[in-house]
Amino acid sequence: MNLFAYGTLEDRRTLARLLGRTPAGGVRAVLHGYRRWETTLGYPVILPEPGAACEGTVYFGLHFPDWERLDLYENVHTVPAPYTRRLVQVQGRHGAINAFTYVGNLNYFRTRLIP
Repeated sequence: MNLFAYGTLEDRRTLARLLGRTPAGGVRAVLHGYRRWETTLGYPVILPEPGAACEGTVYFGLHFPDWERLDLYENVHTVPAPYTRRLVQVQGRHGAINAFTYVGNLNYFRTRLIP
C-alpha cells in the first residue's frame, strides 16, 4: 500500500531510518478535504476541513512491517493517540492514488495548533 506524507515523513532520510530503506515514489500529490496545521510541538498535523487541500508526497509499495514501524513513530497505539492511520484518495499528476496517511486527533491537537 502507499503512503501519503505531508510532514516529517516526506523526508527520505527519516523514512530510510525508520524503515531500513527508502520506498519508491516521491510523487507530489494533493489531499482534498484536509488542512495542514503547524503545531507548537514542531511538526505538522492534518485535520479534516471541507474545501481545504494539503500538498504532500506519495511513496509506493509499503508492506506490513513498514506500517508497524510507522504506526510506532506516529504513536497511533498510545492513549490518547495523536494520530489515526486513514485510507484516503489523493490526486497525483496522472490521476487518483489510494494511500494511507496519518490524520490528527483534534482532541489531542486542539490546544497545540498554531493559528
